[in-house]
Amino acid sequence: MGVSSDRWTAWDLTRRISPRDQVRVMVREADGQLHINQYPRLFRVGPDAPTTPWCIRLADAAHNFRLLCFDFDAKTPDAVENAVDDCDALSGVLDELLIAHVVCQSSAGGGRHVWIGVAGGASAAIVAAVAREAHATYETLDHGMLLNPAEGAARPPGAPHRDGSTSTVLRGRADVLAALTTTPGELERLAVVLGERKPALRHVDTRPSGPVDGSHRTHRDLSKTGEGHMSTIDGGSNPSWTAFMCLLTAASAGWTLGDVAHAAKTAPGMEHFRTKNTGRGSRRPRSAGEARDRLARQWAKAQQYAALQRPLPAAQEPQDLTELSAIVTDVDDLLTRLRVNAGRWGRTEAAISQRTILIALAYLTLQTGKHAVAASIRDLALMSGLGRTTAATALHVLAEAGFIQRVRGADGGNAAEWELIRKFSTIPGTVRSQPFNNPRPPTELFALRAELVRTIEHQLTDQLHDLFTRKGLGHLAGRIYALFREHAALTIDSAARLLGVSSRHTAMILSRLRQYRLIVKHSEGWARSRRDLRTVAARVLGVEGLLEVRRDAYGAEREVWAWWQAEYATMISTPRQRPRRPHVSSRPLFEASTPGERVWPRYPRSPDGRADHRQAREYVDDGVLNPQSRWQLSAA
Repeated sequence: MGVSSDRWTAWDLTRRISPRDQVRVMVREADGQLHINQYPRLFRVGPDAPTTPWCIRLADAAHNFRLLCFDFDAKTPDAVENAVDDCDALSGVLDELLIAHVVCQSSAGGGRHVWIGVAGGASAAIVAAVAREAHATYETLDHGMLLNPAEGAARPPGAPHRDGSTSTVLRGRADVLAALTTTPGELERLAVVLGERKPALRHVDTRPSGPVDGSHRTHRDLSKTGEGHMSTIDGGSNPSWTAFMCLLTAASAGWTLGDVAHAAKTAPGMEHFRTKNTGRGSRRPRSAGEARDRLARQWAKAQQYAALQRPLPAAQEPQDLTELSAIVTDVDDLLTRLRVNAGRWGRTEAAISQRTILIALAYLTLQTGKHAVAASIRDLALMSGLGRTTAATALHVLAEAGFIQRVRGADGGNAAEWELIRKFSTIPGTVRSQPFNNPRPPTELFALRAELVRTIEHQLTDQLHDLFTRKGLGHLAGRIYALFREHAALTIDSAARLLGVSSRHTAMILSRLRQYRLIVKHSEGWARSRRDLRTVAARVLGVEGLLEVRRDAYGAEREVWAWWQAEYATMISTPRQRPRRPHVSSRPLFEASTPGERVWPRYPRSPDGRADHRQAREYVDDGVLNPQSRWQLSAA
């Protein structure tokens, strides 16, 4: 173009790259300030720049995308570094594919924008495929603007922000956007590569994000997947993601905070807890206090995700994509109905619990790829942060109301099987010989499935905390707290509509959250605090550790039940019929090769010969069933 991009002003660049002849601008309030992050007014692209911040739409009037902007959000201190790592990881993929791009720090808040100019424009379908795969790969990516060809917009490089900062170019040259060098075919290839690299739905199936150090060994036993993440050199292409995978696998293996703190000193994959991404291609050491606090926060989060994924059975690849497509459609429709019919699920405390149990069942359905899923009452309770009695009552009410149905009852050590009633999606049958609704293409299907799984995980884990138990602030407070992940800010009225409760009740809950500094005042209402203070609030209220105590209690109840089931099976069988290996409903307690020999201790009995379940529970609590406590079993 004959002009160096270094001499372009932000408005000069906007005039050259804007796909339309108008941009959207912010409007000052009566006091002359910019309080609301909205761009309601159109401003014609001409010689004079607007006096307030502006954004350019990414697609032209024909809804073909001329620009792509990947927006990595940074709403909390932890999210800032995650956004930077996600941005760097995407930038690395683009470099591999030789796709020219520009990386910007969007504002003083630390968010990132990655810009791509498209030659000739790309269809909304191509861009949507890229957006969905990128969203499934990078958790901090806000891909909404890439799914909106009509009005999707972003502030261009150099444009001012309402906080007084500007969008600053960190890597690349602005003239790349004016040159429009990327082709739609390259975007299609990008979607394929992102689809191949996106993380698995479960941490046990994820792969390291970079080469591993084969000489590294952890000080405690860990799964093969966890060993791989721990050994990833320098944290791989995405150190913050790798570090969290290390914590998640450690939490699933029963490690403690002290164990992960010890591993963080030397494990290559936990580089994120030793050094900090500067955002300019280098890392600097963290202070000891910062590293300790970040590790503690991330460990608490990892424990929540581990509790959510612990009941999942072994993963199996779906054999029937038509069935999986129906499941994904049903769950997507269910979440939509829960959102638009909030009043049904918010008018009572019981209804709020029923909604959570319904979402937990939907989560199990998505993860297993089966309509009927085995779900014990205790597993659902631990996944949702509710008590087992509340979970059982919710299941029966949902079944009576026609939302779910029990396919098979509980049998010995096997949990009951439940399935969502398939009234959430309309099944139109067939038109002649062809189905009216053809299954989605596999790439789109798996991307949508991953997006739905992440959405439900966020809803469940945000409220899966000691603070939001009944003895704490309550389950509804957890629902409101989870909403602040989906919405940057909420007013009392908007929160009440989303929850389906009265404004008065909502105001009371918000005041409690504000009291413990979980939310802060925002220009558009209330917003989540940048620091996660849920554990501090739980400690103040005296409910810290309540869910852990509940989990241990339910585990003990399961052991007693499995013990009794094994004992009962022995009682009603002849010696030749008795199991030669651990009973299917119990954990292996001993290894015995002699036919007919029991592999568990004798169940305690009262003086009249009846089973003494109270004594059995005491033995379980004392660790008698641990194989290493064999010498203690003479009394049993």
